[in-house]
Amino acid sequence: MPAVGVLGAAVVAGAIAAASQPSSPDERPGAGRDATSAAPSPSSTLPVVLSSCFVPSTPTNVSFATADAMELTTLAAGVRDVARGRGRVEASVTLAAPDVTPEQVAAAADSLLGLRPANQLTCAHPRAEVDPEEMGPNGLTPRAQRLRRAWTRVFGPIVSGGFAGGGVSTGHVDGSSHYDGRAVDVFFRPFGDPEQKRRGLVFAQWLVAHAERYSVLSVIHADRIWTSWAAYLGWRDYVHPSGDTRNPVLRHLDHVHVAVESGEPYRGG
Repeated sequence: MPAVGVLGAAVVAGAIAAASQPSSPDERPGAGRDATSAAPSPSSTLPVVLSSCFVPSTPTNVSFATADAMELTTLAAGVRDVARGRGRVEASVTLAAPDVTPEQVAAAADSLLGLRPANQLTCAHPRAEVDPEEMGPNGLTPRAQRLRRAWTRVFGPIVSGGFAGGGVSTGHVDGSSHYDGRAVDVFFRPFGDPEQKRRGLVFAQWLVAHAERYSVLSVIHADRIWTSWAAYLGWRDYVHPSGDTRNPVLRHLDHVHVAVESGEPYRGG
């Protein structure tokens, strides 16, 4: 199903008729997170908002449709002066999530702007079904190159590595997506620079918001990982397979690792 968002002026309305003997919550499609305790009246027409992304918040998370998450992260990517750009992001958050409090709006905007590292946007997209691809002349698969072109249009040129013409065969863990031309390391240096750290967080969230569109497999940044096969778990703690917890490069503190789907069973990376 294509992404539908409030910011894109699309709220899907579905007619929901109440049965005289409604089934139990566990038997209804979509029961669980979105289940409600009260059945609608027989003639109700309720809006069904497709919210697959959220920013952790209290007392409830701030949820967004995928299309809104893509627009919000793209908007955040264009903010160079946070003090001047925060208002635009807050206004867009309010449009996309009109039922949350002003405090939640402000917190969500700060997360999208890379100011709340522990509360990043996360999304649970359907896992992409794609065909395997061969590496191209520049050392990337067409899928990886398409993603790279997309982020360049939004963020401008960013120093990146982990690939080379003819491919790479060393420098990464066994079975790494880098060896298939499916992964790129995108650098935000110098390490320790607050603005580069913020931009890295904005970039990582943009990747997750656009993961369904560009068949993103995994994103690793600053001791955390998001993966398509466990997207429902959101961002999780990450430790490099070597076990090293001190090396800033292995912890991905100075770069974002992103890999696209292979179309084959997952082997790691």
